[in-house]
Amino acid sequence: MAEPVSSTVSIAIAAATITLSGSVFGVQYDALLAGLFGGLVSLSYLPPMPALKIAGTVAGSALLAGFFAPVIAVAALHYFPWLNSVGDFLRLAGGAGLGIAAQVLIPAGLKRLRRYVGGQ
Repeated sequence: MAEPVSSTVSIAIAAATITLSGSVFGVQYDALLAGLFGGLVSLSYLPPMPALKIAGTVAGSALLAGFFAPVIAVAALHYFPWLNSVGDFLRLAGGAGLGIAAQVLIPAGLKRLRRYVGGQ
């Protein structure tokens, strides 16, 4: 198990990265935070890892959620009009879901990209 101090420092580094990059790209902060919390939930089910990798996975979860949660919400409202009654919570739920799934989606996407580029 990772030491609590190193995990806390990693999470603080990830949160600072998320805030800085989110403000630069104009990402919605609530979607970033939903992804951050989703990433933290997912992190609790992963094996122990170095502090830098913890920061990277949590930051990746939050950034993926920040960029794609609004897209998922718009697509869901387009295909399922009855979700209009849910309101803005749909974007936050999508962000949390992406944050939870990001630690599986990102490595799988990179593996597929490497296979595509490598021509295998």
